[in-house]
Amino acid sequence: MNKKNLKKIIRTFVPTNEIYTHPSSSIKEIKIGKNFIYKFSRDYKESIINNYEELNKELNKIELNNASIAFKKNFSYLHFLEPHRKNYNFLRLDIRTFFHSILVEDIRKIFKYYISDDEYIDRNKTESLLDTFINIVTYEVSSDRKNEKFRDKRILPMGFVTSPIISNIIFRPLDIQIQKLCSQYNVEYTRYADDMLFSASKDLNYIHSDNFIQAIQIIISQMKFKLNTKKTLKAKHTLSLNGYTIQYSRKLEVSELTSSQQILYALYGKKSEKIIHELRFSNKKTNIIKKMIYMINDEKKSSELILKKLFKFTIEWDFEPEYDEVPEKFYGEQLLHRILGYRSYLLSIVQFNKKYHCTQEESTRKYQSTIDKYLKIIKKLEKITEKYQRKVIELEKIIQEKRFFTKINNIDIADLPFSDWQYDKLVEAEYETLYDLYEVREDELIYKIAGVGKVKAKEMMKIIKNEIERYK
Repeated sequence: MNKKNLKKIIRTFVPTNEIYTHPSSSIKEIKIGKNFIYKFSRDYKESIINNYEELNKELNKIELNNASIAFKKNFSYLHFLEPHRKNYNFLRLDIRTFFHSILVEDIRKIFKYYISDDEYIDRNKTESLLDTFINIVTYEVSSDRKNEKFRDKRILPMGFVTSPIISNIIFRPLDIQIQKLCSQYNVEYTRYADDMLFSASKDLNYIHSDNFIQAIQIIISQMKFKLNTKKTLKAKHTLSLNGYTIQYSRKLEVSELTSSQQILYALYGKKSEKIIHELRFSNKKTNIIKKMIYMINDEKKSSELILKKLFKFTIEWDFEPEYDEVPEKFYGEQLLHRILGYRSYLLSIVQFNKKYHCTQEESTRKYQSTIDKYLKIIKKLEKITEKYQRKVIELEKIIQEKRFFTKINNIDIADLPFSDWQYDKLVEAEYETLYDLYEVREDELIYKIAGVGKVKAKEMMKIIKNEIERYK
């Protein structure tokens, strides 16, 4: 990473050399499930998104630990799981409220190496370049927000484009310590954001012990992180995690048994096992796909109901939608994202298998069949989404028009650049606001106002048109 480039990018956020803060109205808080996500308002985003993208590009040049997989180019959740495929014992630990638990002090401590704390952004030397960077990438949750746990605290917010890469940079020292611990016990370790996955061979089950889990908690507590013990998952032989399954072996079908194995099966009912070291789509996820196809094609359920029943997806709107079509379009897009996501998952595991040979041939054929079905549904939902998008565009035009008319209806003609004579004549003709003049024509002015000829009417029309354009 080029420190000079980073410094230059930070300064693009404050071209007037003033202390940087996010305008209070520029950040929207959205609650999805139990999580709070923070997004820029549309107008604010348009004004600063290029700066954030450039900042993110520069931050992505900082070296990360190889155990960290999430948010890295050309890496996926499959890369997170693959190193564990040939192991038998598994442990998944979850870090509680990962992003929002990252302390400003730790951001300062880590980024002090990259950004000067002795160079100031403002002339009065009240805020350093490092402080400005922290203000750019973090957000102070105000006391009127719904996120009670973090009210009046500065957080690294879920939803900011820079948060994922910063979280990986901050966690790097801990990743290194965890790797050192794991190397002592021949344990494999990878991390995908707040998910930490550990695995070991069949004869090494130390990772399931309280001592091992406690050792991990001690390491991450150096930065005040805590484990979410409700999400701790211990498994042997087979691990199902976020829609994927790692399977150590499978029982052979009767037709696959040798003569001696068939005799043992007939006597004791035990089938021999074949070690497969397979990484595949989980049966649970496959069943969700089948249910979703049925609800869309056969039951004709709404997008909102499908999201609620299958994914337990609900949203608390922090504003009253002006039209019913707005949430309707939103839910349609959310469902489309999930369908495209599942299609992507299926395609990715087929492609991943070509490189890593992680899936049995039978599973691969099954995935390809499901992908073909998905393509038909995706085309259907894309049409629905296009329809919703057209609706929203139309609604947006109506909303903007209403806002414009409300604005010009509050503008008194006394505030417009008419001469005293023009103003008096307009008042006599009972024109009061710019809204009254919105659709007025030149011949109407000549007809309604005594003493106004063609030349004077043209002068007045020019002022009216200029003012309407200005307020648009």
